Amino acid sequence: MIHVRSRKENNHRPTVRFHFINRLGVFIAGLALLTLTWGCAHGAYSVDVKYFPTKSMAELKSGKDIRVTVTTFEDLRKIDDKLEVGWVWDPYGGKTPLFSRLVKPSMAVTSAVKEIFQKAGYQVAADTPRWNLKDDSIREEWGPILIGGGIDELEVYCVNDVTTKKYRAKAKITVILANAQTRKVFYKVSANSSASLDHILFSEGKLAQQINAALSDVLDKIFEGTEINSKIIAEAGK
Repeated sequence: MIHVRSRKENNHRPTVRFHFINRLGVFIAGLALLTLTWGCAHGAYSVDVKYFPTKSMAELKSGKDIRVTVTTFEDLRKIDDKLEVGWVWDPYGGKTPLFSRLVKPSMAVTSAVKEIFQKAGYQVAADTPRWNLKDDSIREEWGPILIGGGIDELEVYCVNDVTTKKYRAKAKITVILANAQTRKVFYKVSANSSASLDHILFSEGKLAQQINAALSDVLDKIFEGTEINSKIIAEAGK
C-alpha cells in the first residue's frame, strides 16, 4: 500500500511541474505583451515630422519673376532640446519623450514653406539663411522679399492608458514677410491648429499622424487664398 501511494505521488510530480512552467510561460508572455502595448519608461519614441498639404496658396497670375528668400524658421518653443516634439504617458505614470526622427522641426517647417512658395510660382532662393526676425538684421541680398517666422507650438502627446490611447497634438506657427531693400517687416500672420484621436492601440505612427495633421492644417490656414500673394505683389511693386 505504501509502495502504491509512492508511485501515485511520483506520477503527479511531472504534471505539477508542467502546469507550473506552463503558467509561468503564460505570465511572462502576457507581461511582454503589456510592455509592448503600453510602451515602457526607458528610451524614447520618434516620429517623422512632415507637411502634407490639403490646400494650396493661390498660384501667381502676375509677378512670376518675384524672388523670395525663405529663412530658417526660428524654434521659439520653451524647451531645452529642440528635437523634442512630445511625450507618452504610460499607465503607471511614467513619461517617455518623443523626438523628431530625421530633421529638426524648424527645418521641417522651413522646407514646407519653401515648397508652398515654389508651387505658387515664385522664384525661391536655394539658400536658407538664418534670420532673428528683427528689421536691423535683414540683409539686402536676401531680397527683394524675405520670408521668415517662428514655431510657437508644435507637440503631440499620448496618454497611454490600458484600455484607451488618447492622442492630442497642437501647432502654432507665425509667418513674417519683409522687404529686404527697405529692411522693414510689412506683414505678419499667425495661426494655430489641433488634432486628436482616441484609439485602442498605441503606435508611433499614430503619434506622427496627429502632429503632422496639426502642422499641415496650421500652414494651410496661413497660406490658403490670395492674401499673402497680394501683400507680396504690392510690396515688390514699390
